[in-house]
Amino acid sequence: MQQINEKITRWLTNTWKPTFFQLGLTRIIYCLGFFVVGLPQFIEISNLELVFFDPPVGISKLIGPITSPEFWWIFDLVLRVIFVLVLVGFRTKETSIIFGLLLIFGFTYSFSYGKIDHDIFAVIFPIIMSFSNWGGALSIDALRKKNNKIKPNGWPLTYLSFLLGWGYFTAGLPKLIGGWLDVSNSSTVGFILRKYYSGEEPLYLNEMFAKINNLFFYKLLDYSTLLFELGFIFTIFWSAVFLRAIGIAAIFHLGVLLTLNISFSLHVLVFLPYLSYYYFQPKTQLSENLELFLRQNKKIFLTIGFLLAVVIIAGYYPESFRFIRTHSVLFLICIPSIFLVLPKSALLFLGKITNRFFPAK
Repeated sequence: MQQINEKITRWLTNTWKPTFFQLGLTRIIYCLGFFVVGLPQFIEISNLELVFFDPPVGISKLIGPITSPEFWWIFDLVLRVIFVLVLVGFRTKETSIIFGLLLIFGFTYSFSYGKIDHDIFAVIFPIIMSFSNWGGALSIDALRKKNNKIKPNGWPLTYLSFLLGWGYFTAGLPKLIGGWLDVSNSSTVGFILRKYYSGEEPLYLNEMFAKINNLFFYKLLDYSTLLFELGFIFTIFWSAVFLRAIGIAAIFHLGVLLTLNISFSLHVLVFLPYLSYYYFQPKTQLSENLELFLRQNKKIFLTIGFLLAVVIIAGYYPESFRFIRTHSVLFLICIPSIFLVLPKSALLFLGKITNRFFPAK
């Protein structure tokens, strides 16, 4: 038993060794991505009919319905203020936990009226990452330097990898026992055709895939989905293998968007710590150049952060974001993630190209 505990401890603490810079970059991009997709407006709950209020066992059932518009207006304001504090990195650990808890509370009530989505990982993400000390760089906390003894922790990335693996596994298991192995029909084509004939305008590749009449092709998609979702959890024990699994997950979610027009824009935000870990390894050209650029333009970015904080707290949402927000975040995260599956030789080639554009000083 002691040996098992030691192996688990080593797996938790030694699989990932992030830097403060990687974690700080993750925090900022996560917040910007969340803002572009759109912070939730829980004041809409006050307009819902009480007849639809049917909460599961939990805090909303214990407290009961909250219909006051004033309560939800203040709740949204507090949520935006805390979100800004996470973005700029002020008391980052505490504000990250509070932000996550506020989201859980708000979505609990939203789901109690029947609205359910798949963004739970993006909701609990700041709580998990708070324990990585992701406020140690690119933050007000780092400028204040109140505590020089803290170190970046890798175990939250390990724990998050397990949750992701378990989440994909529980998504794949019902497919496995629900008929996806049946060679006489394809479940994937069913989803594609349902979207195509839903009456909504098909986007990207949906129409093209709806017109493909090849069962063998669609069974390959069925089996590939099962293999990915059921096999993902077995990659969490090795960082190099898991990074490639993240790349495959990115391809999967891009495929779901392009063929089914289902966007998991908030969900893919949880890929960010692994993307940062991959692209911004210590003492690499790209990492050093970016760190230098951010240090040299610190005042500019602080000014931008202040203006953005005012915009967010005021509840202003740029009209342009309403056009680009739906899928842009998913594309911006998943396309770089695809490079995680490339062989080492291809990555070395890309590194040489990068060094030509960013020569060593």
